Amino acid sequence: MDSNLRNQRRQTKNTNETRGVSRRRLLQTSSALGAGALAGCTESEIFGGAFAGFDEQSFIVGYQPFYTESWSALVIRHGELAEKHLPEEYSVASWEVALQGAVIGNKMISEQNDIGYTGDMPTITAIANDETPIDMVAIAGFSEGQQCNLCFVPADSDIEEAQDLDGREIGVTTGTCTHRFLLEAIQEEGIDVDISDQGMQTVITNIREGNLSAGAGWEPSPSRSVIQESAAEYLFTGADYDMNDTAGLLMLDSLVENHPEAAKGWLKAELEAKHIMATDPERTIDLIQQEGQLRDYERETLYGTLYENIDVNPDVERMLFYTDYEAVDEAEQLMKNEAPEFLHENQGVISGMPPDERYRTEPLQAAIDELEDEVDWDPLREAER
Repeated sequence: MDSNLRNQRRQTKNTNETRGVSRRRLLQTSSALGAGALAGCTESEIFGGAFAGFDEQSFIVGYQPFYTESWSALVIRHGELAEKHLPEEYSVASWEVALQGAVIGNKMISEQNDIGYTGDMPTITAIANDETPIDMVAIAGFSEGQQCNLCFVPADSDIEEAQDLDGREIGVTTGTCTHRFLLEAIQEEGIDVDISDQGMQTVITNIREGNLSAGAGWEPSPSRSVIQESAAEYLFTGADYDMNDTAGLLMLDSLVENHPEAAKGWLKAELEAKHIMATDPERTIDLIQQEGQLRDYERETLYGTLYENIDVNPDVERMLFYTDYEAVDEAEQLMKNEAPEFLHENQGVISGMPPDERYRTEPLQAAIDELEDEVDWDPLREAER
């Protein structure tokens, strides 16, 4: 990054006054909690959260325990970093589980979630909507195709390279970052495959039972199948095709505008979570293991999906703990051009490219500026790591 631009961004301050109230309504909260219960929330998470402490300054956070690239949310939750960094008058009403980012994006559009952790495709879909202003304020994680851009085969498969997939059936969840990756890979290879639209867990089950020639998906489910169950092997990843993947951190624009101190506080928690993840793997896994949704995942699997490089790309790091997408050319290109163009021009999922004003990093820069005087580690480095 240019040093003058860095200095200018360091000086960016969020000068908005905290005005207005959340547009959250109790009816919306009840609806969101019902869906959360179906997704696996415990009774104590539901009734001990939104109903016990609900007010206009409490937030509902949508998160994906089954997407490794958004695990900074788990570190914030179980490390109690939101409680540490939010102004004392703000709190988390509830943490709401979603099995896919599209669910979180849709709930943000209907204002049933205030903050959301989603993959790159649902992030773009959410900020491109013309019903509810939603901002991408940061990224939760980034990799060079090692988290969402993964192709794997049964452990006893005779498939040894991408060319061997010609004419075979591949399971993938369409409309996801994995789908984008798979389409580009088969185009570059010049092969024809039978794409079967399946949920991630269905793909994993069918690979284990030998009902699919190959699957494509996102972590941590493939790692569980490869490391923990010895039921699958990686075939290739996004690194083979220069395809990156990431997760977005979303906030309702009304939160950013009307509650700037809360938005800044959350991003301070995000930066500290990244610091922990980048510098203290053992503590990171300790916190992630507290997530009830991941109780069937062994510690070795959780560690591997974050920190151990994949055999087929041994020189490519598993995860890069970026937060500021504008500081990383590849991340900015992915989120502002590649992913929106795929959804708009290739899939027709969004009617137009997301407006420039939906990409907002002012709250992150304010968080960096304030943290510099509070911590003994470099928050700017953690944002751009």
